[in-house]
Amino acid sequence: MKKFRILIAGCGEVGTAAGLLLARHHKVYGLRRNASLLPSEIIPVTADLNNPATLKKLPCIDIIIYCAAPSKSSTAIVTDSYTDTYLKGFSNLISALPNPPQHIFFTSSTSVYAQGNHQWVNEQSATLPTTEKGIIMRSAEQQVLNSQKSSTVIRFSGIYGKSRLHLFNQVLNGKAFTAEPVQYSNRIHLNDCAGVLCHLVNKLANHDTIASLYLASDSLPSPISEVMSWLAKMSNNPVEPQKSKRATPSKRCDNTLLLKTGYELLHPDFKSGYAEVLAGYTQKKM
Repeated sequence: MKKFRILIAGCGEVGTAAGLLLARHHKVYGLRRNASLLPSEIIPVTADLNNPATLKKLPCIDIIIYCAAPSKSSTAIVTDSYTDTYLKGFSNLISALPNPPQHIFFTSSTSVYAQGNHQWVNEQSATLPTTEKGIIMRSAEQQVLNSQKSSTVIRFSGIYGKSRLHLFNQVLNGKAFTAEPVQYSNRIHLNDCAGVLCHLVNKLANHDTIASLYLASDSLPSPISEVMSWLAKMSNNPVEPQKSKRATPSKRCDNTLLLKTGYELLHPDFKSGYAEVLAGYTQKKM
């Protein structure tokens, strides 16, 4: 296996989890505003993607994994925050690199799909986003894919696990959704996000060919009412079902192309993914 020098730009939860896996075989740098928070396995690079002055001393690298995310504490409106993170930030990074990368991985989201009648979507499906976030993410994807550099965009569905427990926290607060209207949800566990990134990088290291686009989601898109009802039952929390007012279009994500690369999901469905969360919750209650 070839050993790469990898720069993870925006090395937060997903980037750090991927970096720990990749550091077993590769030299991994993690770029973030406060790089002192990174584990020792990842070489810290303190910089701000939106401040070119901080990007003047980047290391020579072979692979970029761009998985930056808008700051949760940002007071900027959605358009400015997403534009700064996914368009300007990426452009600043590419301009500042001391050498051109061999390959770029860019983490996107399924917000680029506007299908809303429970259709299955995959890498070939139309992307005609109607939300500000979706429109900017699609523009960011095109910026990467049109950069004339070898690149792969990975569209992650709803990421959960570790501190990303919005749905479970809603259940703990007594909230659930009724079965009607049907609202499908798609998700991928944080550990599988890291696993997918590591898997695809290692395929390149083994001189395998990979595609320019993958849809990364678990194998069981499910009505959100079903997920929340199950979480309520397993955590023994009473809930008051109400009609969903979610603005997210109801679609079902097809991960066939990703699985054809040989990746095996750690958590192929929500019951597997939430098992550890529920175990920890039960232990706390005892």
